[in-house]
Amino acid sequence: MIEKQMIRLMLNKKFYTQYKGALSPTVFAGDISSLYETIQKAHEKYDEDIKVDELYSLHTAIFNPALTRAAKEKFSELVEDIKEVQEPSQEIAKDIIRILSDRDLAQRIAVESTEIFNGKDANFNEIISMIEKHKQNVNEEKAPAVTKNVNEVIDLLNVTTKWKFNIPILKENIGGVGGGNLMIAFARPETGKTAFWVSLCAGPNGFAEQGAKIHAFINEEPAIRTQMRAISCYTGMTREEIIQDKDIAQNAWSEIKDNISMFDTVDWSMEDIDAHCEKHKPDIIVIDQLDKINVTGTYARTDEKLRQIYTSVREIAKRRDCAVIAISQASADAHNRNSISFDQMENSKTGKAAEADLIIGIGKNTNSDPSDKTRTLCVSKNKINGYHGEPVCTIRKEISRYEA
Repeated sequence: MIEKQMIRLMLNKKFYTQYKGALSPTVFAGDISSLYETIQKAHEKYDEDIKVDELYSLHTAIFNPALTRAAKEKFSELVEDIKEVQEPSQEIAKDIIRILSDRDLAQRIAVESTEIFNGKDANFNEIISMIEKHKQNVNEEKAPAVTKNVNEVIDLLNVTTKWKFNIPILKENIGGVGGGNLMIAFARPETGKTAFWVSLCAGPNGFAEQGAKIHAFINEEPAIRTQMRAISCYTGMTREEIIQDKDIAQNAWSEIKDNISMFDTVDWSMEDIDAHCEKHKPDIIVIDQLDKINVTGTYARTDEKLRQIYTSVREIAKRRDCAVIAISQASADAHNRNSISFDQMENSKTGKAAEADLIIGIGKNTNSDPSDKTRTLCVSKNKINGYHGEPVCTIRKEISRYEA
């Protein structure tokens, strides 16, 4: 079972690139070893993830065309078994790698010892070498060196911004977000914080339409209200238009509805969110608002609690390989300002900014015109590609959509 689970994980290009040095075909038994060799060849030849449905064709038609009919039928059954295997979390996968590696070492030492017992000249240096190499592999598995191959470096960087922004000025200057990234969006009340993330996720060409599995944890307003915003954003229909033409709205919304799930999460803790992500494996999670999430422990001051919240969510992003979009308030210093910086986040001296990869403040100045729809997207921290700037766009609040 664990061998098949590992085969399933090794189909992922990013995971394979990270851990290929810790596993050789010899750690697998029988036909699974041969199948792993096919996976190695496929990753060398192709620059994308391998789909489990492609395994049979890759193994029998591309890399082993001379297989007998009986052998092909055998591999067909093996691939069907692998399809049914549930993919383990990456934390469990590390333990599986260790188990397989330990077992392989024990088998090789047993073979060498048997040969010595049967008369082969004793060469204990060879056994010592096996053990030392195993220790080295275990250490590399715990913190493997990143790839030095230029193509693989570029591929992995592209993976880190897999989900592209649908606001043109952000896509052009930043690209997007990906697994392990923590993005913070903040603004004053009634500026359009929720509309901002809804637009990125549910708007035309947004994360959901790109295929991302999005789970949003809502504690700022009832989740059903946010769901209506998302339907409006994707369909371009106001709430009143949706009520009048429910069938049209439903037909349009059905194109992405399975990619967005929203949850009322008042009184949820960071542990609840982590457990949810481990079970459901979303590509992107949104927490609106992150500061209101509970965290285990007793804290003398608010800043200590918030520091732990942001540290914890950063760890979730990395451990669960998902992008996190955290929504937060801006302090009173940001009121009626077009240009705002991360030091104007509410309770900004809590370590919030230190944990983030990307921080976007949403500025507006309504002194001259309260109905002004202009919003300034102030990129004040960006570890993704370094861009800093204050591009301007407009908000259509009636359909929760940001546009160029």
